[in-house]
Amino acid sequence: MVGNWLLAIAFLVILFLISWVDIRERRIPDGLVFLIIILGIISLFYDSGQSIFSALLGGAIYFSILLFIHLLFPGGMGWGDVKLAGALGFFLGWQKALLSFLLSFTGGAIIGIILIALKIKGRRDPIPFAPFMAGGAIISFFWGKGIINWYLGLFY
Repeated sequence: MVGNWLLAIAFLVILFLISWVDIRERRIPDGLVFLIIILGIISLFYDSGQSIFSALLGGAIYFSILLFIHLLFPGGMGWGDVKLAGALGFFLGWQKALLSFLLSFTGGAIIGIILIALKIKGRRDPIPFAPFMAGGAIISFFWGKGIINWYLGLFY
């Protein structure tokens, strides 16, 4: 369906812009985060297989996890990352939001370790997190259902 592809393209463009701004300026524009929420609302009207409950739960879960990290480690996770998490969770739904969270933290940890090992960054140097959140969200958006089904299939 054309609408789904337009939604996907808009999602990719917005995530690219968010990542680019975060890398360059270490901030995440609220307007771009809001656009993800708008896309999430639009996606509920397409055959996305997601309910409003799943969207709200996804937003609440992802937002809450990053808010907890933001409060537990002041200065480590920015408020923009927390707001972006809520928007991504709403757009993806709760299952894909959890997958996105796991993928973003795994990717961030691997790249962080590599940058520290190569002495490009120090342990206390900030690393923009939005690109990792974008990567996790993209993988979850396009392949999340298959990854989740594969993972759950390992148990039964």
